[in-house]
Amino acid sequence: MKRFLTGLLLFTVSLLQADFNPELSTIQLPDTDGKTALVQDGGFPVGTTGIVLHAFDDKHKTIVAEAVVVGKKDGKLEVRFRKFRRLHQAALPEYKIVPQKGDMLVLNYLYNRVLPVTPDEAHYRSFRQTYGAALDIIHPDLFASQLYLDHEPRPGKKDFRKICYTQDTSLLYFAIENSGYFVDCNTFAILDKEPLATPADTRNAQKPFYNRMPQIKNRLGGIIGGEGIRDYNRYYKQLLGIK
Repeated sequence: MKRFLTGLLLFTVSLLQADFNPELSTIQLPDTDGKTALVQDGGFPVGTTGIVLHAFDDKHKTIVAEAVVVGKKDGKLEVRFRKFRRLHQAALPEYKIVPQKGDMLVLNYLYNRVLPVTPDEAHYRSFRQTYGAALDIIHPDLFASQLYLDHEPRPGKKDFRKICYTQDTSLLYFAIENSGYFVDCNTFAILDKEPLATPADTRNAQKPFYNRMPQIKNRLGGIIGGEGIRDYNRYYKQLLGIK
Protein backbone atom coordinates (compact mmCIF):
# COMPACT_ATOMS: atom_id res chain seq x y z
CA MET A 1 0.00 0.00 0.00
CA LYS A 2 2.87 2.38 0.85
CA ARG A 3 4.35 2.09 -2.67
CA PHE A 4 0.92 2.70 -4.21
CA LEU A 5 0.18 5.84 -2.20
CA THR A 6 3.72 7.18 -2.56
CA GLY A 7 3.39 6.96 -6.34
CA LEU A 8 -0.04 8.52 -6.13
CA LEU A 9 1.07 11.52 -4.07
CA LEU A 10 4.46 12.26 -5.60
CA PHE A 11 3.95 11.57 -9.31
CA THR A 12 4.57 14.49 -11.66
CA VAL A 13 5.50 14.20 -15.32
CA SER A 14 6.27 16.52 -18.17
CA LEU A 15 4.21 16.55 -21.34
CA LEU A 16 5.23 13.64 -23.54
CA GLN A 17 6.01 13.66 -27.23
CA ALA A 18 2.75 11.88 -27.96
CA ASP A 19 -0.62 13.54 -27.29
CA PHE A 20 -1.20 11.11 -24.43
CA ASN A 21 -0.72 12.77 -21.03
CA PRO A 22 -0.25 10.31 -18.14
CA GLU A 23 -0.44 12.90 -15.36
CA LEU A 24 -2.63 12.00 -12.41
CA SER A 25 -6.02 13.69 -12.22
CA THR A 26 -8.30 13.76 -9.18
CA ILE A 27 -12.04 14.42 -9.36
CA GLN A 28 -14.51 14.49 -6.49
CA LEU A 29 -17.34 12.09 -7.22
CA PRO A 30 -20.82 13.55 -7.68
CA ASP A 31 -23.96 11.53 -6.98
CA THR A 32 -23.40 7.86 -7.81
CA ASP A 33 -25.20 4.56 -7.37
CA GLY A 34 -21.92 2.91 -6.40
CA LYS A 35 -21.60 1.24 -9.80
CA THR A 36 -21.24 4.13 -12.27
CA ALA A 37 -20.85 7.89 -12.30
CA LEU A 38 -20.76 10.78 -14.78
CA VAL A 39 -17.88 13.23 -14.29
CA GLN A 40 -16.55 16.17 -16.24
CA ASP A 41 -14.63 15.12 -19.35
CA GLY A 42 -10.97 16.05 -18.98
CA GLY A 43 -9.95 14.55 -22.30
CA PHE A 44 -9.34 11.03 -21.01
CA PRO A 45 -9.58 8.26 -23.64
CA VAL A 46 -12.12 5.47 -23.24
CA GLY A 47 -10.31 2.61 -21.53
CA THR A 48 -8.44 4.84 -19.08
CA THR A 49 -8.37 3.39 -15.57
CA GLY A 50 -7.89 4.71 -12.07
CA ILE A 51 -9.01 4.20 -8.48
CA VAL A 52 -11.56 5.55 -6.01
CA LEU A 53 -10.23 6.77 -2.65
CA HIS A 54 -12.52 6.84 0.39
CA ALA A 55 -11.51 8.99 3.39
CA PHE A 56 -12.42 7.80 6.88
CA ASP A 57 -10.95 10.99 8.35
CA ASP A 58 -8.18 13.50 7.60
CA LYS A 59 -5.44 10.90 8.08
CA HIS A 60 -6.93 7.60 6.94
CA LYS A 61 -7.89 6.72 3.38
CA THR A 62 -8.33 3.50 1.45
CA ILE A 63 -8.87 2.36 -2.12
CA VAL A 64 -12.43 1.03 -2.46
CA ALA A 65 -12.70 0.41 -6.21
CA GLU A 66 -11.03 0.44 -9.58
CA ALA A 67 -12.50 2.94 -12.04
CA VAL A 68 -12.75 2.49 -15.82
CA VAL A 69 -13.74 5.14 -18.36
CA VAL A 70 -16.28 3.25 -20.48
CA GLY A 71 -17.79 6.04 -22.57
CA LYS A 72 -18.53 9.71 -23.11
CA LYS A 73 -21.93 11.35 -22.90
CA ASP A 74 -22.94 15.01 -23.24
CA GLY A 75 -19.46 16.32 -22.44
CA LYS A 76 -19.00 13.99 -19.51
CA LEU A 77 -17.12 10.76 -18.88
CA GLU A 78 -19.06 7.65 -18.00
CA VAL A 79 -17.04 5.84 -15.34
CA ARG A 80 -17.75 2.31 -14.18
CA PHE A 81 -16.51 0.90 -10.87
CA ARG A 82 -15.27 -2.60 -10.25
CA LYS A 83 -13.41 -4.52 -7.58
CA PHE A 84 -9.83 -3.41 -6.93
CA ARG A 85 -7.70 -6.56 -6.91
CA ARG A 86 -4.11 -5.37 -6.73
CA LEU A 87 -3.95 -5.32 -2.92
CA HIS A 88 -5.95 -8.49 -2.36
CA GLN A 89 -4.83 -10.46 0.70
CA ALA A 90 -6.64 -13.74 1.34
CA ALA A 91 -5.87 -13.56 5.07
CA LEU A 92 -7.40 -10.10 5.51
CA PRO A 93 -11.08 -9.06 5.40
CA GLU A 94 -12.18 -6.93 2.46
CA TYR A 95 -13.91 -3.57 2.70
CA LYS A 96 -17.62 -3.65 1.87
CA ILE A 97 -17.56 0.06 0.94
CA VAL A 98 -18.76 1.15 -2.50
CA PRO A 99 -17.89 4.46 -4.17
CA GLN A 100 -20.09 7.29 -2.93
CA LYS A 101 -20.54 11.02 -3.33
CA GLY A 102 -17.51 12.91 -2.08
CA ASP A 103 -14.99 10.13 -2.68
CA MET A 104 -11.97 11.00 -4.84
CA LEU A 105 -11.73 9.53 -8.33
CA VAL A 106 -8.05 9.29 -9.37
CA LEU A 107 -7.54 8.67 -13.10
CA ASN A 108 -4.24 7.68 -14.77
CA TYR A 109 -3.30 5.78 -11.62
CA LEU A 110 0.12 4.03 -11.98
CA TYR A 111 0.69 5.56 -15.42
CA ASN A 112 4.03 6.88 -14.15
CA ARG A 113 5.69 3.50 -14.89
CA VAL A 114 5.68 1.83 -18.28
CA LEU A 115 6.72 -1.54 -19.71
CA PRO A 116 7.94 -1.19 -23.33
CA VAL A 117 7.52 -4.04 -25.80
CA THR A 118 9.84 -3.51 -28.76
CA PRO A 119 11.22 -5.74 -31.55
CA ASP A 120 14.89 -4.96 -30.95
CA GLU A 121 17.39 -3.07 -28.82
CA ALA A 122 17.44 -0.06 -31.15
CA HIS A 123 13.70 0.59 -30.67
CA TYR A 124 14.05 0.03 -26.91
CA ARG A 125 16.90 2.54 -26.64
CA SER A 126 14.97 5.03 -28.76
CA PHE A 127 12.00 4.74 -26.40
CA ARG A 128 14.23 5.23 -23.35
CA GLN A 129 15.84 8.29 -24.90
CA THR A 130 12.46 9.86 -25.66
CA TYR A 131 10.57 9.02 -22.45
CA GLY A 132 13.21 8.16 -19.87
CA ALA A 133 13.03 11.60 -18.24
CA ALA A 134 9.23 11.56 -17.98
CA LEU A 135 8.44 7.95 -17.09
CA ASP A 136 9.93 5.20 -14.95
CA ILE A 137 10.73 2.55 -17.55
CA ILE A 138 10.52 -1.13 -16.55
CA HIS A 139 13.20 -3.20 -18.28
CA PRO A 140 11.68 -5.94 -20.46
CA ASP A 141 14.08 -8.46 -18.89
CA LEU A 142 11.77 -8.50 -15.86
CA PHE A 143 8.84 -9.59 -18.00
CA ALA A 144 10.98 -12.04 -19.97
CA SER A 145 12.17 -13.68 -16.74
CA GLN A 146 8.54 -14.19 -15.69
CA LEU A 147 7.72 -15.77 -19.04
CA TYR A 148 10.86 -17.92 -18.85
CA LEU A 149 9.82 -19.32 -15.47
CA ASP A 150 6.25 -19.81 -16.67
CA HIS A 151 7.42 -21.51 -19.90
CA GLU A 152 5.32 -19.08 -21.92
CA PRO A 153 6.84 -18.00 -25.28
CA ARG A 154 3.57 -16.36 -26.39
CA PRO A 155 2.57 -13.73 -23.79
CA GLY A 156 -1.16 -13.02 -23.60
CA LYS A 157 -3.19 -10.40 -21.77
CA LYS A 158 -3.16 -12.48 -18.58
CA ASP A 159 0.67 -12.54 -18.63
CA PHE A 160 0.88 -8.80 -19.20
CA ARG A 161 -1.52 -8.09 -16.35
CA LYS A 162 0.51 -10.36 -14.07
CA ILE A 163 3.72 -8.38 -14.67
CA CYS A 164 1.82 -5.09 -14.37
CA TYR A 165 0.55 -6.11 -10.93
CA THR A 166 4.03 -7.24 -9.88
CA GLN A 167 5.71 -4.04 -11.09
CA ASP A 168 3.04 -1.56 -9.92
CA THR A 169 2.16 -0.18 -13.32
CA SER A 170 -0.93 0.21 -15.47
CA LEU A 171 0.83 1.33 -18.64
CA LEU A 172 2.30 -0.60 -21.58
CA TYR A 173 3.96 0.56 -24.78
CA PHE A 174 4.09 -1.49 -27.99
CA ALA A 175 6.25 -0.72 -31.03
CA ILE A 176 4.36 -2.31 -33.94
CA GLU A 177 4.97 -1.76 -37.66
CA ASN A 178 5.06 2.05 -38.14
CA SER A 179 3.54 3.11 -34.80
CA GLY A 180 4.10 3.13 -31.07
CA TYR A 181 1.02 2.51 -28.90
CA PHE A 182 0.40 3.49 -25.27
CA VAL A 183 -1.93 0.85 -23.82
CA ASP A 184 -3.73 0.51 -20.50
CA CYS A 185 -2.69 -2.80 -18.93
CA ASN A 186 -6.03 -3.30 -17.16
CA THR A 187 -8.35 -2.79 -20.15
CA PHE A 188 -5.89 -3.23 -23.04
CA ALA A 189 -7.40 -0.11 -24.58
CA ILE A 190 -5.14 1.94 -26.84
CA LEU A 191 -4.77 5.34 -25.17
CA ASP A 192 -2.67 7.00 -27.87
CA LYS A 193 -0.25 6.25 -30.68
CA GLU A 194 2.72 7.95 -32.31
CA PRO A 195 4.74 7.37 -35.50
CA LEU A 196 7.96 5.40 -35.21
CA ALA A 197 11.10 6.87 -36.73
CA THR A 198 12.07 3.35 -37.87
CA PRO A 199 9.39 0.73 -38.61
CA ALA A 200 9.36 -2.47 -36.57
CA ASP A 201 10.77 -5.18 -38.84
CA THR A 202 9.14 -8.57 -38.27
CA ARG A 203 11.92 -10.41 -40.11
CA ASN A 204 14.58 -9.30 -37.61
CA ALA A 205 12.42 -8.96 -34.50
CA GLN A 206 13.47 -10.75 -31.33
CA LYS A 207 10.80 -13.12 -30.00
CA PRO A 208 8.62 -12.51 -28.10
CA PHE A 209 10.14 -8.99 -27.72
CA TYR A 210 13.53 -7.43 -27.05
CA ASN A 211 15.13 -8.81 -23.87
CA ARG A 212 18.43 -10.27 -22.66
CA MET A 213 17.11 -13.50 -21.18
CA PRO A 214 17.74 -17.03 -22.54
CA GLN A 215 15.33 -18.34 -25.17
CA ILE A 216 11.84 -18.75 -23.73
CA LYS A 217 10.52 -22.27 -24.39
CA ASN A 218 7.27 -24.01 -23.58
CA ARG A 219 7.02 -26.85 -21.05
CA LEU A 220 7.90 -29.39 -23.74
CA GLY A 221 11.27 -27.72 -24.18
CA GLY A 222 10.40 -26.28 -27.57
CA ILE A 223 9.71 -29.64 -29.24
CA ILE A 224 6.18 -28.50 -30.14
CA GLY A 225 5.48 -24.85 -30.77
CA GLY A 226 8.82 -23.83 -29.31
CA GLU A 227 9.19 -20.81 -31.57
CA GLY A 228 6.15 -19.20 -30.00
CA ILE A 229 5.49 -16.02 -31.95
CA ARG A 230 6.21 -16.39 -35.65
CA ASP A 231 5.32 -12.91 -36.87
CA TYR A 232 6.05 -10.17 -34.31
CA ASN A 233 3.92 -7.44 -35.89
CA ARG A 234 0.97 -9.69 -36.67
CA TYR A 235 0.91 -11.19 -33.18
CA TYR A 236 0.81 -7.88 -31.32
CA LYS A 237 -1.66 -6.34 -33.76
CA GLN A 238 -4.01 -9.22 -33.02
CA LEU A 239 -3.39 -8.89 -29.28
CA LEU A 240 -4.40 -5.22 -29.36
CA GLY A 241 -7.18 -5.63 -31.91
CA ILE A 242 -5.42 -3.49 -34.53
CA LYS A 243 -6.57 -4.05 -38.10
